[in-house]
Amino acid sequence: MRNTSIKIDYIAGLLADAVLDYSICGNDNVFSDISLELKKHFKNCDKDEIADIISLCIKMCSVVYNDTTELVITSPDSFKMKSRKTKDVIYSLVKGAKKSITITGYSISDYFNEMLDVIIDKSQQGVYVTLYVNDIEKQKSVLGRVLAYQNRFLKVYEYQKDTEDKMAALHAKILVTDKNLSFVSSANLSYHGMQGNIEMGILLKSKEKAKQIEDLLKELRKMKVFLLYN
Repeated sequence: MRNTSIKIDYIAGLLADAVLDYSICGNDNVFSDISLELKKHFKNCDKDEIADIISLCIKMCSVVYNDTTELVITSPDSFKMKSRKTKDVIYSLVKGAKKSITITGYSISDYFNEMLDVIIDKSQQGVYVTLYVNDIEKQKSVLGRVLAYQNRFLKVYEYQKDTEDKMAALHAKILVTDKNLSFVSSANLSYHGMQGNIEMGILLKSKEKAKQIEDLLKELRKMKVFLLYN
């Protein structure tokens, strides 16, 4: 009986993690391993019944949780922490975006080139991309391709420096996709932000919070804190 209980606890833990991942990023591939484990434990269940069990778990979680949050970290590979990595989450959100992408960047390095290419491709597919950058001139070698593709689907805004406070900057690191998923982190879009440093952030599934973030950025544009780069 004890071994059975341990197995059930193990499967329940896998299911909980998979449902959370699915609810935030919509990635149903996370259920492949779960299906195998369920099949091993419930040998009399066929493929459709296993799918029904997983579907029931998803629906139960959606009733309990309206908004969901998840800790996301950047850390050395030697750190054995049960949290998703910053780089993986950013790539998943950008590649999975279907309608809109909003990004703020204090520091963007050429380490992020591959993702900038994905962002350009997304805009050419009709996804609205809005990029807010702190100092474009200092990062023009990296952002040149993005600036060249500016159109109605891809717009780049630059933070307007305060002439009285030389240290003031756009320091927020935020990614919002499809007006639903928001990632707020301490990590820059650079090698150390993705791999070298210790960074922490929160991935939040909430239409209300996503709207608050985007409304604030739009208000700052009206106040000319951000201007469209030409």
